[in-house]
Amino acid sequence: MKAPSHFPLPLNIGTDICQVSRIFRLLTGPRGTRFLHRVLTPEERAAASATQLRPLPAPAGPLDGGFEALRANYPEWWQRSTFVAGRFAAKEAAFKAHPFWRLGFGDVVVSKPEGWEGHGSGPPVAVVGGAGGGQSALLSISHDGDYATAVCLGFDRRVGGLGGDGGRASS
Repeated sequence: MKAPSHFPLPLNIGTDICQVSRIFRLLTGPRGTRFLHRVLTPEERAAASATQLRPLPAPAGPLDGGFEALRANYPEWWQRSTFVAGRFAAKEAAFKAHPFWRLGFGDVVVSKPEGWEGHGSGPPVAVVGGAGGGQSALLSISHDGDYATAVCLGFDRRVGGLGGDGGRASS
């Protein structure tokens, strides 16, 4: 049997799913601020601070029950958790779409596209390798109930002399 040919384009797809209630419990726990600072870059926190990351009072009352109870009892915390879960899933998807780079949360910046003129806020983009001259990748983030999911389409610059690896290729 003849071996199949390789996919003809230097593209990689990454996907991830994240449970919003898990992020809710992390954010409202004793290490919530630390977790937020680990996942979001300073640029991302600054861009989101006016809406998604404004100061909130600590949740008063029990944090048990299903996600419906958390969403109903703590709507502002739920909104924040949904936002962070989407960013977490997007970064994990970007890691998977760029397996040839050694990436951490600080190496992927999720932002709105520059010059977007379409309807709504526009599809997010990931700048992989940091905001200072990284490579952009296409993202899709979606939320449904207790889950956030993301898909990232990455380009492998190492293939066919299409731009090198920018010094980020893993050995």
